[in-house]
Amino acid sequence: MIWYLPSCQFKAAFPDVSARIQTYLKEKGVSVTGCCKVSQDNFQPGDTVLNNCCSCMLITEEKSPEADVVSLYEYLLQDPDFSWPDLHGERITVQDCFRARDHRSEQEAIREMLRQMNAVPVELKENFENAAFDGVWLFAPKIPQEKFAPEAFGEINRNHITPVPQDQWEQKMKEHAAQYETDRVACYCNACLKGVKLGGANGVHILELAFPEHI
Repeated sequence: MIWYLPSCQFKAAFPDVSARIQTYLKEKGVSVTGCCKVSQDNFQPGDTVLNNCCSCMLITEEKSPEADVVSLYEYLLQDPDFSWPDLHGERITVQDCFRARDHRSEQEAIREMLRQMNAVPVELKENFENAAFDGVWLFAPKIPQEKFAPEAFGEINRNHITPVPQDQWEQKMKEHAAQYETDRVACYCNACLKGVKLGGANGVHILELAFPEHI
């Protein structure tokens, strides 16, 4: 069975895009479930669980290890009938997420999605396994998701958190955004997208591009 975790934060930020994605997946026979924190009992050995959120991914990998956890991005690329919009050769920077640094297939899928949309992916120096950006997510004193995935988020809390006063977050994001050389920056993480926008850059979620209102 194939399940889809729609991401509570993504649904809140992009209700119309989320609805279009869910309609598309239901037509493919995919079952849409709810929050990743309360849906793990649904998943059985051999199931495939699609996600569009780095936290959902890490929680499901830890809580449901016998399921196959796959990004929605990889799933879309396997659909020969998916109708990709045309971005007319636009150069778009890819902002990799720290939490996906060990998920190369997901990162590669983002680039291939842009190419399928007739866009040119532009790389940053800190990309793929060297990704160190996660918006302001790593600036908090402690990541609360540790109680849902103690191994993954415990390691992050122990080794990767650098607390920064909240009144400095915007400046930190502006400093990061100064490296962007394209008009738009494609993200696949909710926290990354918020950070990119906080820094004054023109951030866009990859799924906004793939599921426009009209195609």
